[in-house]
Amino acid sequence: MKVYDAVANAFVKEGTSTLFGLLGGQISWWSSIARHPGIQIVDARDEGAAVSMADGWARVTGKTGVCSVHYGPGLSRTTTSLIVAARSHTPLVVYTSKTPFNNERDPQYLDQEKLVNVTGAGYIEVLTPSFAENAVRQAFYRARLESRPIVMCLPVDIQDKECDGGDDEYQPSSTLFTGQQRIRPDLERLNEAVKIIAASRKPVVVLGRGAMEPQTTEAAARLAKRIGALIATTLIAKGVLGDSEYHAGISGLYSTRAVMQLFEEADCVIGIGAGLNIRTLAGGFLYPRARIVHIDIAPHVLMGNGKSADCYIQGDAAVTTQEIDEMLAQKGISKEGYRTATVRKVLRDADRDPAEFEIEPGTVDPREAVRVMDERLPSNVGLVNGIGHGASFPVVVMKKPRAPQVYVTGFSCIGQVLATAIGIGVGIGEPIAAVEGDGGAMQNIQELDTAARLGLKLLYVILNDQAYGAEYHRVKVRGLDTNLSAVRSPDFVALGRGCGCRGRVARTSEDVAAGIDEFLAGDGPMVLDVRISRNVLGIPYRRLLYGEDV
Repeated sequence: MKVYDAVANAFVKEGTSTLFGLLGGQISWWSSIARHPGIQIVDARDEGAAVSMADGWARVTGKTGVCSVHYGPGLSRTTTSLIVAARSHTPLVVYTSKTPFNNERDPQYLDQEKLVNVTGAGYIEVLTPSFAENAVRQAFYRARLESRPIVMCLPVDIQDKECDGGDDEYQPSSTLFTGQQRIRPDLERLNEAVKIIAASRKPVVVLGRGAMEPQTTEAAARLAKRIGALIATTLIAKGVLGDSEYHAGISGLYSTRAVMQLFEEADCVIGIGAGLNIRTLAGGFLYPRARIVHIDIAPHVLMGNGKSADCYIQGDAAVTTQEIDEMLAQKGISKEGYRTATVRKVLRDADRDPAEFEIEPGTVDPREAVRVMDERLPSNVGLVNGIGHGASFPVVVMKKPRAPQVYVTGFSCIGQVLATAIGIGVGIGEPIAAVEGDGGAMQNIQELDTAARLGLKLLYVILNDQAYGAEYHRVKVRGLDTNLSAVRSPDFVALGRGCGCRGRVARTSEDVAAGIDEFLAGDGPMVLDVRISRNVLGIPYRRLLYGEDV
């Protein structure tokens, strides 16, 4: 059997059903895997976008994403997306090749292992035909175990050789690794945590990425009710337990002023599966009087303020939270805490941003545009949002529960939303909305063609201020020339239509509503180019740039 056939068979045995990528030096392998029934191949237009698609697909399916790219320059184009996936802890296997051994004069030669290592991803290279199948098994094993991308390289002068292997002989990585065990917490640490929580009068429960599975959220809800806690989340976990009337939204810079004032009164914070990073702690100044109980599966995590929690517990989020709740119940502890009519009223009225701005003719207030989006799009339409000034408006304004709800923030870079949303759309088979600024849109705009070829029900909302918004306001606050950041965007609707998408320009909130109705009524992807006012500055940026107490 040829090595490329054995490797293709191994990928299928590992459960590969969807392959994102671009055809290049891996022609033989690509052709071999395409012959397997039930394999969906998604041809992207950029290698980095292909990795982002696999990233999005993996996030919503709970499976290991698979991507294939050309070696050398193809692999080099994936670096930003690999960093995002690595920092998002997404299990991926990226298949690539390599120039022949001892041929560093080849124009496409690259020290690929060094490149991959600096992204935070792992690297496995096949040096002999006999190792090929083992390499696949190791790649999938490590991707799941380490929760990060693993790049598997099969050099061009190895893939066409003969090897021993076959359909019935390959043992997939699931025989080695059946999933993470639930780590039980140390009893002494549990007692310490219970003592802190029992003594508190105003606790806050902060849920992160590690608290998003149903068993954990149910345990967290019971604990929060017992101790009268407010419920908050990190950005990644936005919306978890959002139906609670004591849900305070995102902890940190995205919190409203009224909620921050409640947090300042907290005397205990219980972080469940949350990193409690610098943003979640609002630069380290949030919860000034609180003792911190921090639950995570890692041996130890320093918080964003550079300090350790008052009580750090290594343990599975669901198991640990449940045991704390049961121990409190045995002690007969039940508190009102924050759960009063006064706090409910504060939370109900906390979301409005009272700031007024002059709205330029032909543009719409982005807060109003996003509010209309939230009202008009049904809950079954998921949301993908990125980073940057424009991205701050959906985070603060959009409240409706949505599944999935994905925030592409792992590297604080723009240009990742569209491709990630395509992967998510393929993974869930349901409508999806993706929100990005005009600067970010230009970095992956070619993938509108991919969305159209797939026929995805995808609404691509471009919050278009004809500038790089975050930089525009950073320049403005320094009294410099704002034209340095003003870059006229092309006709996004025409670009979309040229790729086979529907499109509409929106300059008023009524236009936004009409565009969403058009999207819902039709099929396939649609571009909604929302011309937003540059003058409206989002709450997080008013705090960061002007020190406003909002």
